[in-house]
Amino acid sequence: MFKLHKVFDSRHYRRLSSVQKEKLKEARDKIHQAQQKEPERLREHLETFNDAVIAIIITIIVLQIQPAFKASQYLEFLGNIVIFIIAFFIIADFWYDLHLAFSYFIFKPDKITAICDFCLLATLSLLPVMTKWIMMRDSAFAVTNFGIVYFIAQILKVFVQYFGAKPLMSSSQVMNIMMVKTSVNRIILVLLLTIFLILLSLVVPRVAMFLYILIPFISFLMPNNSRGFR
Repeated sequence: MFKLHKVFDSRHYRRLSSVQKEKLKEARDKIHQAQQKEPERLREHLETFNDAVIAIIITIIVLQIQPAFKASQYLEFLGNIVIFIIAFFIIADFWYDLHLAFSYFIFKPDKITAICDFCLLATLSLLPVMTKWIMMRDSAFAVTNFGIVYFIAQILKVFVQYFGAKPLMSSSQVMNIMMVKTSVNRIILVLLLTIFLILLSLVVPRVAMFLYILIPFISFLMPNNSRGFR
């Protein structure tokens, strides 16, 4: 791309034949058309990539469950299934929010949106490790670290939604102000909720884990308007 641009701006362009100039113009037009379509193609690729990575994350989590080879291990086996269900619905809730974002207002994502999305997926990829940690040692420290990863993922999700919607907001100052306020309010809400769950996990980790599964269930039951997508 740089070399092509250099040819257009240099004296070498004048030495080209009419046929070469025409081919060069065709190449330039094709590159320009590709640049116009790039945000839409990026949107499609991000959605596909999100689906693939999240599916792999869920698969890895379920592989962490060890079968009960002895009758004495059955209660532990059931507990691990419960932990898997919690992690499953947390990740599924992230997927659903991303689906809504790309459906409603992320039409032309830029590089910043892609970076935030990659960071979100990288954070979600830590959940299998956090889940295995809880399965092996059901402690307050394990649940607390699970909550920290969950909090970081929630913040990154807000960033994906905000930066992804910026091209749409650029045409309306009112929409821009509303989106900024909504993003800030959601970050504050997630922060307060995470602090509460982390403090709760230090006292009664099992109750904190139970609340972690209630959050995505409540989120799924809420109408789309209440999730910040209008």
